[in-house]
Amino acid sequence: MNCRRCGEILNANANYCWACGAPQHASTSPETIAIPVVSVPDVLHPGASEGPEGTHTDVLVVASGLTAGSRYELDKEVTAVGRHENSDLLLDDVSVSRHHAIITRTASGRITLRDLNSLNGTYVNGARVQESTLHSADEVQIGKFKLVFWAATR
Repeated sequence: MNCRRCGEILNANANYCWACGAPQHASTSPETIAIPVVSVPDVLHPGASEGPEGTHTDVLVVASGLTAGSRYELDKEVTAVGRHENSDLLLDDVSVSRHHAIITRTASGRITLRDLNSLNGTYVNGARVQESTLHSADEVQIGKFKLVFWAATR
């Protein structure tokens, strides 16, 4: 199978091109349509834009799907993300690699997200990334999961 955008040779089951990040699914498929995150209802203060109520630590909030509204506090120096049962942030779906990504806190307190050469890639605000510093309200997509990052209110 070749990428629809750049022509790169891909695995037959790839949802996204590993080279350019282009989706490889039919645009009418309801399971893989990209949905922009405008707000996360019932998680934010009414009218607030600074993140979930009581954010005293950096947090990822699931924006869509069966677990929408779930919070994952990023209180460790390194947080493993993946489908493996020992992952700190377990995302149980075949679209997520067993060891998909890691989230690290730098010495200066910044939060970075690094893809671990996953099959379907890691996306921040719709762009495929190998490594990215996260900022409040950034949308992170790992497999079918869309999460919103909120920095701690310091």
